[in-house]
Amino acid sequence: MNKKNLTKKIKEKAINLGYNLCGIIPAVTLDDFTRGLDRRMKDFPEVKSSYEDLSRLAFPPKEAKSIIVCIGKYTQYKVPELLDNVIGKFYLFDERLKYSNEYQASQGLGDYLKSLGINYTNNTISARWAAEKAGLGFFGKNNFIYTKFGSYVWINTWAVDVELDYLKTETAETKSLCCDNCRKCIDACPTKALSGDFSMNKEKCIAALSFGGGEINKKELWDKTGAWIYGCDICQDVCPMNKNKLKQTETFPLMAETTENITFEKIMKMDEKYFFEVLYPRFWYIGKDKMWVWKCNVLRAMVNSGDAKYHNLITDACSDKDDHVRETALWARNKLQI
Repeated sequence: MNKKNLTKKIKEKAINLGYNLCGIIPAVTLDDFTRGLDRRMKDFPEVKSSYEDLSRLAFPPKEAKSIIVCIGKYTQYKVPELLDNVIGKFYLFDERLKYSNEYQASQGLGDYLKSLGINYTNNTISARWAAEKAGLGFFGKNNFIYTKFGSYVWINTWAVDVELDYLKTETAETKSLCCDNCRKCIDACPTKALSGDFSMNKEKCIAALSFGGGEINKKELWDKTGAWIYGCDICQDVCPMNKNKLKQTETFPLMAETTENITFEKIMKMDEKYFFEVLYPRFWYIGKDKMWVWKCNVLRAMVNSGDAKYHNLITDACSDKDDHVRETALWARNKLQI
């Protein structure tokens, strides 16, 4: 089969499996990505190591000849009211969960490539830069990739050992459709992780902080993280290019159970059994040794909610056995003067 027909078949299979977009690029070093990392390290030397760790994502495996990039939207899923502005949508509708349709699509494409005798590695390069290079979207000033579905998308990549047809595109900086004078995402960022166009201080990002980034020792940011306890959507939700993109017509699998399990009260009172059996399997960015991160996140969220019904939970947490939880609870009690 010639590469043109092979490329067509792979793209058709991806769409039939449920992906919304599919593109191909040659397996070359993502030089724009490395240059972007260099700029970030220069602008934010205090978090240089965080960006150095990402440099590996610029280099496809040596045996790879092409990169398949697939994008799936999650705009169709309903955001439960109780979890809105609490859990980031990207993580609520996680396509890596084995019971999701998106996971089945990913597995299905992998199986199809194997049936064609194609070897691949999954998600080993920078997905956003690969998507931009494939012509599937452009970068917004908040660093997310924008497609015709807005930025509420998943991106998967397969580095394959065969040559395919591909489309060369220009760099993100020359393609972005962001208005020159628009700063809505930057101005809306409470922690000022976004401080300039196409830039970000990773360790000030609410999402990174919620996962335990830097052990969350940034007290000056604690009252700026809102009610978010896992992820953040602020810079995407305020973006004009995302206006009317969230259709919310379908329910993500097992969302009722997730909503029932994610309450401030249950998290503050959870034991290790609850953590390992309920929270960690669903939200694994907070590591197995960091149950305390969940409780600290919730303590800050309770303070920022301004709701007096949480005062007893905060007071009880002041005697928690974990040092991190006690420190955050004492901060919360002093902040609220209770």
